[in-house]
Amino acid sequence: MPRNLLLAIGVIFFGILAFDMMGILVRMLGGSYPVMQISALRNFFGVIPALILLWHSRQFAAVPRLNRPRFHLINLVRSSSVVTAQLCFYTALTKIEFATAGALGFSGPMFITALSVPLLGHRIGVWRWSAVFLGFAGVVTIMQPFQDGFSHYMVLPVIAAFCYATSSVLVRFYPPDIPSAAIQFGQQLATCALATLVVILFVDPVPIANLGDAGLFVIMGALGGTGVLSLAIAYRLADPSSVSPFEYFGIPVSFALGWLFFAEAPFDDLFPGILFIVGAGIIIMLRERHLSRLRNAP
Repeated sequence: MPRNLLLAIGVIFFGILAFDMMGILVRMLGGSYPVMQISALRNFFGVIPALILLWHSRQFAAVPRLNRPRFHLINLVRSSSVVTAQLCFYTALTKIEFATAGALGFSGPMFITALSVPLLGHRIGVWRWSAVFLGFAGVVTIMQPFQDGFSHYMVLPVIAAFCYATSSVLVRFYPPDIPSAAIQFGQQLATCALATLVVILFVDPVPIANLGDAGLFVIMGALGGTGVLSLAIAYRLADPSSVSPFEYFGIPVSFALGWLFFAEAPFDDLFPGILFIVGAGIIIMLRERHLSRLRNAP
């Protein structure tokens, strides 16, 4: 396996763990504060990891290089996608089981594989398309749209997954010589501005009740910023369709955290659909590994 892919996998693991911990805090705060207010504060404090990395690597000089019309358009689309994803996913976290929301959100790798065709010009063969359809079958099995237990809130993590996938794939349009921290810094600022505008126009904000909640907002933002930065780095290190299946590391983590923090264990809701989703990811991973061996063969 190429060294860049191994590094990308490690970064993905770290980012998914940060995202899961952020989700725990979103659910805790969602009972007291509007979702879009949570989104705005998450993006405001989410700038912190990018700032720290820019300072540590002395790459602030790279930020002005993003001041081009083409990059502005990419940043606007990515930021709009992230705000939409946050609205959908954060709402789902407050309405359905934590592990169920997380599992449905892992339809993202399927969207990334599919979006790699029109956006990046990648060629996706029968095996990977079959994996995409298998993954969607798993999503439908978990949602059970024609059963009494179906909730329309289950659709929201899938919409969020599509939006996050769009943002992840579009990061490949930046030149390799522009640091990921600079890209993330610009995207966090734009996302924060968009989320704040939505709050001003459509939401009645709730004052932060105490220092404890304020601290949770800071930690939530830092974890979210770390997760997004990790994904951006990972998807620039290697082919998105090769990296995305390893996001499934978050499934057992989200299940364990849901049980630990909220005493939830929705086995009946997740199985067997979750096996279809994971199986699809494994098919994509094995196919990428096979194609990599063919490309590197003498």
